Amino acid sequence: MRLENLKQDFPEMPEELRAMIEGEVQKQIGTVKQTGKKRIIMIKRSLVAAAAAVMLLGTTIFAGVIYQMRSEAVGKYGVNVKGLEVTSAEPVQDFASVRMEVSYLPDGMIETEDGKYSYQDALYQGGVSICFYDMDTTDAEFEMLTKNVIKSETIQVGNYDGIYLELQGAEEISFNQRIYVAYPDFHYVMELFAASDVSKQEALKIAEGIRLLPDTSGAEKGLVRAYSWSEYLASQKEDLQEEQIVSDVVWQDASVLKNTHTVGEAFWAYTKEEREHETLGQLKIKVTDVQISDRADLLNPSGLDADLKKELEKELDTEGKLLPAQINYIKYGNGIDTLNTVVDSREVPQKLVYITAEYTNVGEETLPEVLFMGSLVRIQEEGNRIKMYNGEEPKAGDAWDAAQTAGAAHYWEMWYYDVHGGERGNNYITDLKPSETKTVHMAWIVPEAELEYLYLSFDTYGCYEFSERALEIGYVDIRK
Repeated sequence: MRLENLKQDFPEMPEELRAMIEGEVQKQIGTVKQTGKKRIIMIKRSLVAAAAAVMLLGTTIFAGVIYQMRSEAVGKYGVNVKGLEVTSAEPVQDFASVRMEVSYLPDGMIETEDGKYSYQDALYQGGVSICFYDMDTTDAEFEMLTKNVIKSETIQVGNYDGIYLELQGAEEISFNQRIYVAYPDFHYVMELFAASDVSKQEALKIAEGIRLLPDTSGAEKGLVRAYSWSEYLASQKEDLQEEQIVSDVVWQDASVLKNTHTVGEAFWAYTKEEREHETLGQLKIKVTDVQISDRADLLNPSGLDADLKKELEKELDTEGKLLPAQINYIKYGNGIDTLNTVVDSREVPQKLVYITAEYTNVGEETLPEVLFMGSLVRIQEEGNRIKMYNGEEPKAGDAWDAAQTAGAAHYWEMWYYDVHGGERGNNYITDLKPSETKTVHMAWIVPEAELEYLYLSFDTYGCYEFSERALEIGYVDIRK
């Protein structure tokens, strides 16, 4: 997934929205399990309910339909939110298109995309994201299981029933709140994701200020792009099949890295197939310098927004030297009867990795809005075999399932960059003329022990596995 998609774009499919929002939560509280021996593909939502206690909400009446929502406790930390159509008379009108209006936002919060809002001083790092499900299989079939819930309550949002959930969070910003609201007059159910930088009171006020209206303007902005519930159910069946696949982490032959580049070598930014389409691929990249430091003096303050400055302050001592990173050892809960817990922790030295990269337009036309992204990939070698290095792995008898680095060191994507462009002033070169070269500096903070595994990936879709695209573009070897 591209960095700008991860932080900005409203996704096409429900599972991509979950990847966007819950990706950070997974890194912070470990809802995706990865061990040295196995990668377990986990379901983030299940349609299987094991009800223990039932709390019925107030009724909502529209056009002869008496509709209720209810939540069922599933174990100690699971909550299943369900729709319940009590009686039905005349059918509710279907609308060709629906528009969403938001009448309330907290001070300092702005809209960053349709259905996505964040605070101006922490753009794309928290806030609220909203999606809707089009209940094409009848309103009563809505059913959504949420795990790791520590608080649950029924709410009334205007004339509509709703459920508020608070999930286990983390020290960093995480999307640890959910609000479900049923709109039976439109056959929609809203799922609102609120991050930990939004208070419960503010999240509820945002939800209360949401209005759905039949669209008559024809304008794209503000239109609800609801997910078909039947398609969502189909995607869940696919996930359930994947859940049965528990496979060993695959070692690969080191020959897959045959396209690896060295510092100072220019290479194509796109695959051969992509380069054949218009001017998109007429771009080359060259890493010209790699510096390792135990200080942050290399960073240009202009490349640090307010949020990054706060985060950097947490990483430095009073003399400006990097503090040790903390590694937490996590014992996973199942989200139903048990939560994730930190069973141990330790500190390790960390370093700043600062690279200089040149982007050159080798085509004959100006390239507008050039997206760039660098990711630090950890690759472990054993003989002529390689695999992604995901940190320490538990041994037999260990009381933990995963070792997770806290703070800035847990980021794979570039933590810092000093070129900002495009509509949102983020990771874009505004334009690149023929034969023109622009220099970009990127930086990461990493545990010192990981320097021996480091490669750079410039695949703009991100890189957490050996994808065909990333391998064709090729990594840059920066191991120390």
